[in-house]
Amino acid sequence: MVNLFVPPSYMAVYAKCIDASLPAFEPDEWVEEGRVYPVKHFTEPMNQGDGFAITLMDEDGVEIHPSSSHWSFASHRFELYTLYLN
Repeated sequence: MVNLFVPPSYMAVYAKCIDASLPAFEPDEWVEEGRVYPVKHFTEPMNQGDGFAITLMDEDGVEIHPSSSHWSFASHRFELYTLYLN
């Protein structure tokens, strides 16, 4: 089982897309290169050296799901930024 991390209320996590190339499947929703997205939650890596899955939100706070079977994006497509709020 993989742990799911939800940023606490004093922290905001954002992901800047650096790779918007399409996957092998045809996605329902996709990301734009250069755009910054809020991160709702993310997983820990399943194996050492692997990336992790991140769930993104649009500007209205709605989750972006590539398809009904893919609810998250691979972390290697993004640069992640963490802001600590006070």
